[in-house]
Amino acid sequence: MDSESLNTISRTLENEIISGKLLPGSLLQQEELAERFRVSRQPIRAALDILSAKGLTEKRPNRTVEVRRLHPGAAEDTLAVRKLLEPEALLGSIDRLTPADLLVAQQAQERFEIETDPDRLAQHDTDFHLALYSKCENRVLLDLISNLRRLNRRAYLGQPLGSAARELCIQAHWQLLDAVTQQDWNRAIALLKEHFDHIKERDK
Repeated sequence: MDSESLNTISRTLENEIISGKLLPGSLLQQEELAERFRVSRQPIRAALDILSAKGLTEKRPNRTVEVRRLHPGAAEDTLAVRKLLEPEALLGSIDRLTPADLLVAQQAQERFEIETDPDRLAQHDTDFHLALYSKCENRVLLDLISNLRRLNRRAYLGQPLGSAARELCIQAHWQLLDAVTQQDWNRAIALLKEHFDHIKERDK
C-alpha cells in the first residue's frame, strides 16, 4: 500500500470532518470513496481505521461507517479544556519570545483579519496562538492544544469577514499581542482567559 496515498486520503477526510464539510452522521461509503480517490478499497479501509482511532468515525451495527456524532456540549467541553491548557503554554513561553516570534504572530493575525475561507481562517488563528506559545518547552502540552484546536474548527464557519464575531476576535488578538510584547504576563493571561469566555458566550 502506498503510504503517501493513505496519508493523503486520511488527512483529506479528517479535514472535511473537522471543518464540517462532512457532518456528524454522514455515511462514508467505501465504494464511493474508492472511486473519488481513484484507489482500491484497501487504502480506504485503512484510512477509515485511522479516522476511527482518532475518534472521528465509528462503525454502525450493519458495518457501515459514519462520521461520529458529537455529544451535546462537546464543543463547550473542548473549549473548557483549552482554557485550562493554553494559559499554561503562554506562561511557559512569554519570557522567552523573540521579536521574530512576535512578528510571526503579527503576520498570522494580519492574515486572519482578511481571510474568507473558514479552514484557512482556523489555521491563521492557530498560527497566531501557537506563535505565542512556541517557546513553551512542554511539547506534549503543545500537541494537546493543537489537537484540541482542530476539533473546534467548525466554529469558524460562524466568523465571516466583517461579522461581529470576527471583529471581537481581532480586537482580542491585538490586545493579547500587545500584553505579550510588553511581557505583562498577568494582563496577557487575563486577556487570554477573557477571550475564551467571549468565545463560549458567542457560541451559545
